[in-house]
Amino acid sequence: MATTNDKENFVNSLIIKYVDALDIERAFQLESEGYPPEEAATLETLKYRQKVAPKLFLGVYLPSSSLSPSPQLIGYIVSTSTLSETLTHESMTLHENEGKTVCIHSVCVDKRYRRYGVATKLLKEYISLLKKSDNEVKYKRCALLAHEYLIPLYQNVGFKLIGESEIVHGPEKWFDLVMEF
Repeated sequence: MATTNDKENFVNSLIIKYVDALDIERAFQLESEGYPPEEAATLETLKYRQKVAPKLFLGVYLPSSSLSPSPQLIGYIVSTSTLSETLTHESMTLHENEGKTVCIHSVCVDKRYRRYGVATKLLKEYISLLKKSDNEVKYKRCALLAHEYLIPLYQNVGFKLIGESEIVHGPEKWFDLVMEF
């Protein structure tokens, strides 16, 4: 079992950068492993989101090694932006360039690296990038839907629970969370 120090060292060794088109197949693999089929984004949807909102598709990578000559994608966050103040069915399928609300659609981490703090590190970096004043668009908030068991993860990085969502996507209930900037 990994110690806290081992986990910390591992997380600190990770590379965080924008996901490019070459890594979309791997992102789709992680999406398919992380979500039930009725909730997972399609490969086409991930390609669309990367194409129209590349600065809202952030990945976490294992550094290069002798086993893997290039960094390997082990997790990501993908979003679009909307003019709406909350997530809607429409905002889950469209990207509005001038949108002031960032809608997180997926936070995925390879199951082998869960419970190490990878998602927390990625979320904190993502939020930091969204808050930067040199963004082309000045975002006002970040919104997401989460299943009940994931609410503490998001609250831990600063999201506020709004309540049960009206959006139905798959069999489980979703909850609205938001972070105002």
